Parts: sequence; C-alpha cells; structure tokens
Amino acid sequence: MRSVLGSILLVIVLFGADVQVSTTTPFYKEPVLLTFTYSDPEPQKIVWVKFSPVKDPAIESHFLKKTVNRGSYTFSYLLFPLKEGEITMHYTLKVKKSAVEVIQQDILGTGYEQTNPIEGKVYTIDVAPTILHVKHVKPVDLYGDFHITLDVDKKKVESFEPLYVTVRLRGVGYVPQLEDPLQIPGVKILKDKPQKSVQFTPKGAEVDYIFRYAIISDHNFTIPALRFKEFDFARYKDLTTHAYTITVIRPKNLVDKQDNPPKIEPIFEKFQAVLLYVAIFFAGVLSGIILYLLWRRKEIEDILLARNHNELLALLVVRYPNCFAKEKEALEREENLQKIKKEIIKGLKQCKSSKH
Repeated sequence: MRSVLGSILLVIVLFGADVQVSTTTPFYKEPVLLTFTYSDPEPQKIVWVKFSPVKDPAIESHFLKKTVNRGSYTFSYLLFPLKEGEITMHYTLKVKKSAVEVIQQDILGTGYEQTNPIEGKVYTIDVAPTILHVKHVKPVDLYGDFHITLDVDKKKVESFEPLYVTVRLRGVGYVPQLEDPLQIPGVKILKDKPQKSVQFTPKGAEVDYIFRYAIISDHNFTIPALRFKEFDFARYKDLTTHAYTITVIRPKNLVDKQDNPPKIEPIFEKFQAVLLYVAIFFAGVLSGIILYLLWRRKEIEDILLARNHNELLALLVVRYPNCFAKEKEALEREENLQKIKKEIIKGLKQCKSSKH
C-alpha cells in the first residue's frame, strides 16, 4: 500500500459495482450504451469517484452524464465499436476517501478560503472487463437511421440568376463523414459554410447537417439525385433524393450576337469612343471613387430591401460566402431582421478587407 495520497488496489467484491451494456453483440459502428453504477458501504467518506473506459482505438467513447443519488454514482457512456470481431473493454475506477470530520470541515468551512484539496486515500479498484463480439457490416456511406432531402427554390431561372439549393441530412447513428454532397459539372456553385449539429445521446449520435448552395449557369442543367447506402443495424437501405432539371431562360434584354449582330459603326463613332475611353482613363481616380460609392450604395440598398429572413440569407450566401457567419445563424433563428441588417452593413468593410 501507498501513503495517504497513494493508490490502493482493491478487489471489486468489497464494493458494489455494476457494468451494463445495451448489447454485447453489436454491429460495426452500432451505438452501445454503457452504464456503470458504483455504491460504497461508507458513502459519507467519499470525496470523489472517477470512472471511464480505457482509451482503445477499437472503441470510440463519449461521456454522456454522471448522477449521484444517496451514495450511488452512475456514469453513462456512448460507445461505437470500430473493429469487427472480439473487443475487450477495460475500465478505470478511482475512488478518493477521507475521514468524515475532514469532509464535514470542508463542507461547513473554517472562515478561510479553501485552496488545498481534501487529503485522503485514492483507491484504484479493479473492474471486470466487458467483451464485445462485433458483427460484420458491408461497407456503406451511413451507419444508422438517416433521412436526406434536396430542395430547390425554383425550376426556372434566368441566365446567371442564382438558384438556391439546400441539402439536409438528419438521423441517429454513427457520425457521418459527409463534407460536400453536391457536385454538378459545367456550372458555377457557390457554397455556404455547412451547418453541422451533433448531439450524443443514449440512442446514438443525433445528427442534423445542412448544406446550402447557390448555382449560377447560362444553360440548362440537371441536379442529379444524391444516392447513399445505409445500414440501420437491421437491414441495408438506399437513400435517394429527387433529381431536378433546371431550365435557364435568356433575359429579354440580352442581345443574341448570332441572330442580331452589332451594327458597323462609322469611323468617327469609333474615334469618339476612343476619346471617351481616354477621358475616362485620365479621370480614373475620380470616376473610381464615384463608381465605388455607387456600388457601395447599391450593396447597402440590396441589404435594406431584403423582405424577409430567407431573402437576406440567400443574398449573403451568394455575395458573401465566407463572411457574416453569426448573422447567417441569426437569420436561421429568425431573430430581429432590422438588427441583423445593421450588423451586416457595419461589417461590409471588414468583409471586403478579409478577401485580400
């Protein structure tokens, strides 16, 4: 045995300890709930109790919660087996005890600030390992019960008009490794920063991923169906979204260079145009300032004229994909629209400077 602050190895039968898992025969990456309960014949002497699974590359673990009820300590962990076959899970359990008088003095206080930890003995207690027999799973994209949707705001757009697309993945299981699900060749795709929410629960990881895109094109195109293979720990499934054919309409004021070629200008008109360009060149600084002010005014007007949260969010996604993350989240939550507009206008200069 060690001294006062040492560790003493004890046999588990001296105490009440119970390890339970939701299943000992999980599938690969299937959520497993681990519940450990410890009770002590001398609960009044306990300073603290610490329990955790030993780190192992074959097991991914996430702490869920700890509860204390009349000297009984319960720990919950969410486990994901990352290897098929047999896995032996080991645990670490440490209990610190001290004299009842010392603990009571610390609780009641002495009139002075308590800066030193309570002295006592740290007991390292053996906990019987748990053996898991992990079942084989064919390679899939998603492990769990998930749903995926792909939505477009319209099916007809004008040339170079943004088409807004939202891809959303929701469900419970193992955390999906999904980064950029939408790929369309031949078009310009602007991406907003993905919103990923993951909460670990006794049933598994509750996932909500949102990917937003603005697609710009001057020709018709097709948004292909997204396809993923899934195993929900009972059967294999195919998750598929709808495919969309997008029609791109040429604006009425767009001149067709083949059917309506530009007229041949007289020489003096070309000369006049050259003089105009020279004048603009020499007035570059002044005109540049004027153009900047006009552009800046238009930029602010577009923000102020946004009619609702969705319209303003779409504007930010297209024009400022790498800025205004907080404001985009506030628009998602539908907070005060006018306040959000003010914050965006204040941050325009900083957003422009960050691009350089």
